[in-house]
Amino acid sequence: MSKLVCKKCVLDSDIPGIQINEDTGLCHFCETYTPLTVQEKNEYLTRIEELFNQYREKGNYDVIYALSGGKDSSYTLYKLKKDYPFLKILAVQFDNGFTSENAIKNAKKMCNITGCDYFQLTMDKEILYDTFRKAAESYDAFPKFAKYRASDICNVCITIIKQKLIEQAILQKAPFVIFAFTAGQSPNPIINLSVNFIQWSRSLFEKQLQKIGIEDKDELFLLRKEFLENIGENVPSILHPLCLWDYSEEKVLETLLEIGWELPGINDSNSTNCTLNSFACYNHLEKYGFHPYAFDVAGLVRSGEMSREEGFEKINQELPQPLIEEAARKLKLKVKGSQKLLVKV
Repeated sequence: MSKLVCKKCVLDSDIPGIQINEDTGLCHFCETYTPLTVQEKNEYLTRIEELFNQYREKGNYDVIYALSGGKDSSYTLYKLKKDYPFLKILAVQFDNGFTSENAIKNAKKMCNITGCDYFQLTMDKEILYDTFRKAAESYDAFPKFAKYRASDICNVCITIIKQKLIEQAILQKAPFVIFAFTAGQSPNPIINLSVNFIQWSRSLFEKQLQKIGIEDKDELFLLRKEFLENIGENVPSILHPLCLWDYSEEKVLETLLEIGWELPGINDSNSTNCTLNSFACYNHLEKYGFHPYAFDVAGLVRSGEMSREEGFEKINQELPQPLIEEAARKLKLKVKGSQKLLVKV
């Protein structure tokens, strides 16, 4: 059977688990997709403002914010403080060993512009490199749906960030953790966590790390048990305001450049902060045969925030070979000739 491509988004039948209805020409995601109406988005934004007013000044910070220094997280922080200037925010940037110098510079600059406190989360680079190398070599650490959403390398990195930001929220008694996820990345604007869910997600990540050969006995990556045991009533909620705002990459970049944010100088169409991303995409394509950003891009196309043509251009753009080779060198892997096979050095 020849490959079928969804007529609405960018997903195709060669991606494992994707079904294209031959009668409608739509994938099952597009067939069941119901976008939030303008009224529903406004209701969510009203609810978020109510939550801010209800829980502000309850702890050392109102918000623990995930700041990568890339365009989406920088823009979201800027708009968040513009719309809710009363919020006391601790912006946390995780330096995963591949965070570009420009991303660190942009993150600090955005904190200066918005008046937010800045905290850089750092870890031993060799431990991180070993972890990412093992993720690159793994095939079964993450469930199918997680592989749809991100590469194995990015799944590890993103989950470390989530674990440690929740840890910071408990430590600082902050009622909210905020991420700059688009509508393509997170359709749920408000997630009310529970102690049971936090325990479950910690246990799940511990098992996933073990599957790739990492025993995190020192709780370097995991939410530390001492915080979980003393969480009390300090259970944060997760918010995704960016998925409720009108979004276009062009508008985001225009706004940021006007206030002094600088272009990253990374030749990667999918990341403006991480020099590992190109290798992670390459690794995912080699292992699973589809682009790890296909679902994010499909979500943006589906919601009307990106044209279908722009979506195809984004996921079909050739990955920058210098970034791939430099990341592979740091991970002690190499790209073998034109066959693009990963082998240990």
